[in-house]
Amino acid sequence: MSSASTTRTIKFISKAGTYTAYINSPSGDLYQEYKMSGEEVLSVSPDFSVKQPILYFVCLSSRVAEGVATPTSINFYFNDNLIEFSGDASTGIFAGMFKKVSPSGDNPYYGLQLIKNIAEIAGYAPAVIKMVATITYGNSSDQIQASYNIPIQQSTGDSYRVTIAAGDSNNFVIRDKGGSCVLKALAYQSGNELAANLTYTWEKMESTGWQTLVGKTNQTLTVAAADIDTYGEYRVTVARSGNVIGSDIQGVMDASDPFDIDPHPSPEDESITEDENGNGQVTYTPVVVKRGTSVKALDTKFFFVLRDAAGVYLNGDDKDTAVASYTITRAHCIQAGGDVSVIITSEN
Repeated sequence: MSSASTTRTIKFISKAGTYTAYINSPSGDLYQEYKMSGEEVLSVSPDFSVKQPILYFVCLSSRVAEGVATPTSINFYFNDNLIEFSGDASTGIFAGMFKKVSPSGDNPYYGLQLIKNIAEIAGYAPAVIKMVATITYGNSSDQIQASYNIPIQQSTGDSYRVTIAAGDSNNFVIRDKGGSCVLKALAYQSGNELAANLTYTWEKMESTGWQTLVGKTNQTLTVAAADIDTYGEYRVTVARSGNVIGSDIQGVMDASDPFDIDPHPSPEDESITEDENGNGQVTYTPVVVKRGTSVKALDTKFFFVLRDAAGVYLNGDDKDTAVASYTITRAHCIQAGGDVSVIITSEN
């Protein structure tokens, strides 16, 4: 088993330490589909006015004392338009569409609850929710952001969807030493949840690829801190009456793990431009460190797995070879049709 792993979402080297931020949906991947008759939209599913899903901003700190870091403030954007609030209710052009969720009790996260369907205000095109948070540590403060894409498309027949939801209140994050979190597979047909004649196959991403978890065939899967090192990815495939209807992938973060990966990206903003006159590659030369320090903890090489938004591998056989550094190029982004997900796992 590897000692540490990480996924590249947004990593920010700030005056207050190293932060990794991302947005997750405990109810599973959010999407909307609409049915039309001629030029008229007949219905939208799933109906957000009924489900009212929440997107949480999760921020992990390299500082041992923090683990999960709670921002001092946060702003929300819908397709780059600022969402204004009066109290917790959205106002202005998004009046009544959203509700702000603030940390309270056992919930350390800020979040955005979707109160109504968003397909119409998105122009029946994919939507992006962006969250920009202010992180304060002592007298220092910085901003870190993360985005979440919501596919919106016309429904074609009785389509199936499979997604992994949070099976508990931990939101895919193991916060305590020796703790765990629960994954729950959900299957839908035309927006309606299915329950009968379903079977489940769970897999875990290892350095050699997806490995089936023998005996794990329930709708839920419990991931313990001992099962992953900093970050792990799990995939479920659902069959209905013996026929596969879909699959989904979900990452789990272990905020209690003593090891972390400092990825050492070059350039530091980890961006590649489509314009050939701009930057055309990002190189990672990672180091395993003890959480909360910059001191090298292990002498190891790393496996690099590149995937597009649909989970398709981009780097072929070399993903199975451990190396000291790896370069992602403009060609990878063109192959992916956009952003590239980079999973870095230590060899030992």
